[in-house]
Amino acid sequence: MSKTGTLVDFEGVITFGTIEMLLNKLRETKEFQEMKKPAKKRLYSIFVESIDNIFKYAAKLPGAVGINGKSTRISVVKRKGQYLVKAGNMVMNDDIGNLKFKLDRVNQLDNEALKSLYEEVINQESSVHDTGAGLGLITMAIRTECDIEYSFTSMDEEHSFFEIQITLNG
Repeated sequence: MSKTGTLVDFEGVITFGTIEMLLNKLRETKEFQEMKKPAKKRLYSIFVESIDNIFKYAAKLPGAVGINGKSTRISVVKRKGQYLVKAGNMVMNDDIGNLKFKLDRVNQLDNEALKSLYEEVINQESSVHDTGAGLGLITMAIRTECDIEYSFTSMDEEHSFFEIQITLNG
């Protein structure tokens, strides 16, 4: 198996059809098929959660390109025995504070605290104004041994480009 390589690299609009295509593409790669089962399950889970977060929470913009040429993207790269799942999409600037809070919270907790938080959040009643409990972020944090890296790049008064990277040991 190679030390470095791209398993999946996609840029464009995420639809139900695109989701299925991306999942199949990952499953069909030689690198994925040769992974040990626990690592394969963790990688697949993080990839699914990353796609789901884009599909549900990306700012809805007209056209596929987005603002200043930035469009939704997702990739899985193998580098030196690690797998990097990278995703990026537009978000509303009003949503950044809540998203940062959720990311910082999961990055500060150990695995046991993350599991407790998961149980607490999944058992909460959702409200009409709920934008998501962060279960996907909690799930990704449980599956990796590293902090979830993220950044926001301001695009205009209303939007920023949100990028996230989750690292898995292979």
